[in-house]
Amino acid sequence: MTPQTLAGEVTHLFTLPDLVMRACAVMDSPSGSARDLVEIIELDAGLAATVLRLANSALYGHPGRVETLSHAVAIIGHKALRDLMLATSAVKTFRDIPPEFVDMDSFWDNSITSGVFAKLLARRLRMADAETLFIAGLLHGVGRLVFYARRPAEYREVLRLARADQIDPVVIERRLFGFSYAELGAALLEAWKLPEKLRVAVRHHLEPAGAPGFEREVAITHLASLIGANLAPCLKPRREPEPYLPDSRAEAAMRGLGLDDQALEALRLETLEASLEVIEIIHPGATTVF
Repeated sequence: MTPQTLAGEVTHLFTLPDLVMRACAVMDSPSGSARDLVEIIELDAGLAATVLRLANSALYGHPGRVETLSHAVAIIGHKALRDLMLATSAVKTFRDIPPEFVDMDSFWDNSITSGVFAKLLARRLRMADAETLFIAGLLHGVGRLVFYARRPAEYREVLRLARADQIDPVVIERRLFGFSYAELGAALLEAWKLPEKLRVAVRHHLEPAGAPGFEREVAITHLASLIGANLAPCLKPRREPEPYLPDSRAEAAMRGLGLDDQALEALRLETLEASLEVIEIIHPGATTVF
């Protein structure tokens, strides 16, 4: 078994909604216009509301009120909107994960928080494609959902052994499957035809030093996964999050990005504020989005 074959089991069961396929076709077409895209989005009131709310959120930081879909699409951008629609539609595949593995509300709250941090950090670094990093943060853990959905019995053994040996489940994943959830997630993103930089960021976010390219994207996704895990459990109960103390890998990522402790803490606080708003838009208490 390879990550690609296991990811293929998911993609064979999953079909994008017709509206999303039509919107993506317009965004991928050289002759597709913003007006064509808006006309498709207008067919789904829920999708239209989500796009407008996102454009007005702290995630995009646009001055003034965005009141039209045309303006919202222009702010988010065709490429970012395409990736966002694909990602958020595709995760509906995993709505029936057994609760013994994961609480899906908590999983997506964590994932969205990671995505918010990744985008805010990329924007701070003035990266041209900062929106892509939101998707990398959002989907960094999606490989684990594939394990839960397609190999539940084997993954129960992963969790049992990890608890018994008191070690990271990733070690057991590699021992039993031959690859980690990060590699599996990257294979799924490849099957979904998401950009290479996203695939590399997700594949290498556990061990950023080993990335073969897109070093900044990988370092951002690595930090985003850690900050998401630090913040997400505190969001809904409005508890004060524990202080975040970077380990050696996080410190190396921070150095590579020119990020000191003070800047990281400022971004963490900004993420804490923005995440509540974005979670309410993308994941308002349910396990499906868009």
